[in-house]
Amino acid sequence: MFGSYVLEVAIGLVFVYMLVSLLCSTINEQVIARFFNLRANTLEAGIKNMLAAIGTQGGMLDTLVEQVYKNPRIKALSQNAASDNSRKPSYIPADAFALALIDVVQAYKDNPNSAKSPLPEALESLGEKTNIDLAKDLVKVEKWYNDTMDRVSGWYRRRVQLIIFILGLLIVVGLNIDTLSIITTISNDTVIRSALVASAQGSASSPSNAGVATLQKGFEQIQLVIGWSPSSLPADFWAWVLKIVGLLATTFAVSLGAPFWFDLLNKFMAFRSSGTPPQSNAGPPAPLVTTLQVVAGANASPTIAPPGASTNGSTITQP
Repeated sequence: MFGSYVLEVAIGLVFVYMLVSLLCSTINEQVIARFFNLRANTLEAGIKNMLAAIGTQGGMLDTLVEQVYKNPRIKALSQNAASDNSRKPSYIPADAFALALIDVVQAYKDNPNSAKSPLPEALESLGEKTNIDLAKDLVKVEKWYNDTMDRVSGWYRRRVQLIIFILGLLIVVGLNIDTLSIITTISNDTVIRSALVASAQGSASSPSNAGVATLQKGFEQIQLVIGWSPSSLPADFWAWVLKIVGLLATTFAVSLGAPFWFDLLNKFMAFRSSGTPPQSNAGPPAPLVTTLQVVAGANASPTIAPPGASTNGSTITQP
């Protein structure tokens, strides 16, 4: 049936998109975000933005943020907290931040030497601007913090999306993952189409994690529709135009994130299984097709922690 044929082509294409998106998300979360401490840096930037109303004169903002991070409640959340070289936390609960800030404000109020510092006056001004008693209103400070983290989550998502797009472009061009070429190959080769659909069927579940071995198996199954070869090189100008269009189409598709394609794949598979099984004239599917299991929530977006945040995707809760 023509409808089943089109659906199988779509399933194969979505399966390829999902694999490449998952690879980009994995590289971002396991390599880039860790190396650049992306979540922790985004969280700190959000806290600085939150407290920026006190002004930056005399480094007051940096001093206040430093004191908050030195508070035992926050310090305990750091990696290697006992070390002088500990990394700042990538997640700070609202109650921990509120208590830490209140501790810092109260310490300045109780310290007679603090009169020499402009910070207490700046903190009082900050409290007036936010209509919060920074020394007492725990619930209000928590709400203030959570509202800030909601905005910071957006920062992190946009940053991850940019990283995923760049990674996707590099991988797509490097492996010649051309949407137009893939559609042509899947449409014309019933063996490859059947193999991809069978692999996609195994992916329509919710595994707990996706490691390097899982990704490797997945790419082994799509290697017949990707990769550079002498025959894949465009022969003329218009062929190059189509090649570029196909590569860019894949890149933009990948930037939508693995969770998006995983959900769409599940919908396609559910729709396919709910109908009458199509009559295939192509014979049995290719043998030895291994099953790929993919992470449903790896992405994107990342789950980040405060900044209210989130791994490009994915639910981000604080960076």
